[in-house]
Amino acid sequence: MALSDALSDPPANRRVAEAVLSAPFRIRTYAAAAYLALSFPLGIAYFVCTAVGLSLGVSLSVLLVGVPILAATLGGVVLVSIGERVLARRLLGADIADPSWKVTEASGIADRALAAATDLAVWGALLFVLSKLIIGVAGFTLLTVVLSVGASLLAAPLYYDAPGASVGLILPEPIRRELSLVVPWEQFEVGVSFIVRLTSWEVSTLPGALLMSLFGVLAALVGLNVVSAAGWLCARWAEFALGAGTSPVSDD
Repeated sequence: MALSDALSDPPANRRVAEAVLSAPFRIRTYAAAAYLALSFPLGIAYFVCTAVGLSLGVSLSVLLVGVPILAATLGGVVLVSIGERVLARRLLGADIADPSWKVTEASGIADRALAAATDLAVWGALLFVLSKLIIGVAGFTLLTVVLSVGASLLAAPLYYDAPGASVGLILPEPIRRELSLVVPWEQFEVGVSFIVRLTSWEVSTLPGALLMSLFGVLAALVGLNVVSAAGWLCARWAEFALGAGTSPVSDD
């Protein structure tokens, strides 16, 4: 179906509208928010431990002391990836396949080391663990913006008249811009000029505060849909990086 056909299809438009409006009432939206919130502290811990383990292991590998450090670091990455796989399934609804680790099928230290170095599941787990910090920072920023903007606007009727409170659009000084359009016509120039002036708008009445609350509802609706979309992207990334197996397994 072409994009124009989809946009002109009333049932399709209705489904899109229902999906957007139902975001605040879906458990999956708040599960995605919980996943993004957890990603920040977990991402910091994963990145620090993995970066320190890899750097020490590589730098000390010439003395053979780094080999067990590397092995322990990769083993920790594998254990973390197992927990992350469960977390993505539970909170994001991701359909992730369980990998078949090559290292479990190898015998001997040399064979196990070669299997770990050539196993795509290990490299995928390492990539996901290191990328968790980026996910955590982005998720923390998104949740902070959504919660701060939405909550402050929604609660405007509760504190708009509080002493020292300023609610509305507060500018340090008015913004004035002049927009001009000049068209040459023979030996003349015909032009139109507009002056746009933006000043501060401060809420000082209850109707104005209720209007701010309506903006808060709209901001919360948009923000929760963005959170839901971010959860969908995280689920797809988890499926790509952690789904190295062949058969999807459900934890239900």
